[in-house]
Amino acid sequence: MNESLKSVTDWLNAHKKQTVMIRKQELEDTDQTRITLEDVEYKPSTPTIDEYTEGDSLILHGSGAVVNEQGDIPLPQSTYQIYVDGLKHANVQDQQLSMETERAKYEIFIQS
Repeated sequence: MNESLKSVTDWLNAHKKQTVMIRKQELEDTDQTRITLEDVEYKPSTPTIDEYTEGDSLILHGSGAVVNEQGDIPLPQSTYQIYVDGLKHANVQDQQLSMETERAKYEIFIQS
């Protein structure tokens, strides 16, 4: 685990039992998800039988919802997955963090 990923994981672990808002920007699409963080799991990529891999990821466990104009839509499995392959940088501060991967940009901040 590289130093940037470790700092992101440490920040998330330090904020367990708190509600965080995740803003993910991928191409022209921006999604927002709110989750009460219960646990953080690092999942390394594992090749499948057809050699396809999803890549390394952080799995955030907890109850939450996707937030949109139509209202909150509950997370189906009480998890949120962040693919961290190709993590370009991470900026960790007291109440928020931002990071950019090959797939998307993320802003995660504490909700009060």
